[in-house]
Amino acid sequence: MKKVSKLIILLFILNACSADRNDLIDAITDHNNPPIDESAIDTDGDGVLDNQEVTDNTDINNSCSFIVASQTVATSESWNGADCDSDGVNNLIEIADATDPVNPDTDDDGITDGDEKQEGTDPTKKDTDEDGIDDGVEKTDKTDPLKSDTDSDGVSDGDEKEDGTDPLNTDSDEDGVSDGIEKTDGTNPLEADSDGDTLTDGIEKQDGTNPLKIDTDADGVTDNQEKLDTTNALDRCSFVLNNQQEIPDAIWNSTDCDNDGITNSTEISNGTDPLVYDEPTPVASPIAGVWNLTDGVINDGTGTTVYLAQTFNLTYTATTSDENVQVQFSENPDMVTSTGTYTMLLNFNFLGTDYQDTLTSESPFSNGDWSINGNTLTIDANTTVNGSYDIIELTENTLIISTPIDREVPAGGLNLNVQGTLILTFTK
Repeated sequence: MKKVSKLIILLFILNACSADRNDLIDAITDHNNPPIDESAIDTDGDGVLDNQEVTDNTDINNSCSFIVASQTVATSESWNGADCDSDGVNNLIEIADATDPVNPDTDDDGITDGDEKQEGTDPTKKDTDEDGIDDGVEKTDKTDPLKSDTDSDGVSDGDEKEDGTDPLNTDSDEDGVSDGIEKTDGTNPLEADSDGDTLTDGIEKQDGTNPLKIDTDADGVTDNQEKLDTTNALDRCSFVLNNQQEIPDAIWNSTDCDNDGITNSTEISNGTDPLVYDEPTPVASPIAGVWNLTDGVINDGTGTTVYLAQTFNLTYTATTSDENVQVQFSENPDMVTSTGTYTMLLNFNFLGTDYQDTLTSESPFSNGDWSINGNTLTIDANTTVNGSYDIIELTENTLIISTPIDREVPAGGLNLNVQGTLILTFTK
C-alpha cells in the first residue's frame, strides 16, 4: 500500500515538472511498477477525464476548458475556487446552483449570474417573476424582476408592456381609476375619458354613470350636459329637453315621463314637452314639411352692364327649369334644410341683340333657422338671396314666395348687375 501511494505522489510531481505526458507515464511504468490507467487521469482538475477532453476537443491542461456535461469525477480545490467565466461566482458554487461555470450569464437574460445572486433573481431563469419580461429588460425598464406587477395595479408588467400602459404607474392615464380596474371594466387605461363625453372615467365611476356610454340613461342628453344641468344622468325622466343632442333609446321613447298617457316619442312628434303633464298640443304651421321647387320666375328684371367703358341699361326675364330642389321645414326647433339645384334661363336684349343664357344654381335656401311673422318668412342663415321672403300663398300643398334680388351674374359674355323680384313656387 505504501508503495502505491508513493507512485501516485510521484505521478503528480512528475506531471507538474514534465512537459511530455507520455514521458511521465513511461517513467512511472519503468522499474517493474504496475501500469497506470490513463483513462482515470484528470490532468487539469476540472472534473473531466483527459481522454474525454480529447474527445471533446478541449484542453487537458486548461481547467477552464471543458464541457460541463462531461464532468464525471471530483474537481480539484483550485478549480473549485476559480471563477472560469469571471461572473463573480466561483466554479464550485455555480455547480451547486446548477449554473454554467463557463457562461457568465447562464439564462441569457442580460444579467450575469453574480449580479443575479446579489439581486435575488434566479440565474437559471430568464424571467424570475414570470411576468413575461426577461430580468435584464426589467432592469433596464426599472421594473422589479422579483415582482410580476411592479406598480401593484392588478396588471402584470408583461401585460402592461403589451397594452402600452406604464408598469411603473398604477393609473397610466391619470383618470382616477387604476389600470387593472380599467382592464376589468373594459375602459381604456390609456384614455382618461373612454366614451368621449368630457367626463373622466374616474368621475363617471364616482357618479355611478357608465364610462363606456356617452348618455348613460339614454334620454338623449349626454352625461356631461346632465352634470352641467344638475339633472340626474341615471334617470331617464330627468333632463332638459332643449339639450337633447343624442338619439334616445327605445325604452325612453316608450316611456311616459309626465304620466299623461302619451309616450315620450309621441310627445316629441306632436311638439309637446314629455316632462309637462296635460300640455296642449300645438297647432303645426302649414309650412312644416317637405317642399319641392316646381317653378321660378323673374318678370320685372332690370340691370346694367359696362361695355367699352360705357354703362348700358337693360331689361331681362328669367324662368327656371330642371328643378331638383327639396326644402324641409321642421318645428321645435324651427329649422330649414335644403338640397338640390335648378337651372335659370335668362333672356335679355343688349344693343338691339337678343341674348339667352343659362345659369345653374343651388337651392335658394341655406340651412338654418326659420320664422314667420305675418306674411314674412325669414331664413336666418340664407346667404344666396335676401333672407326675407314675402309669402304670396301658403296652403296645405302650395307655397309661393317672393324676394327681391340684387346681384351680379355672368351672361352672354357680359357681367350683368341685375335687380328684380324672384317668385318661387313649391308644392308638397
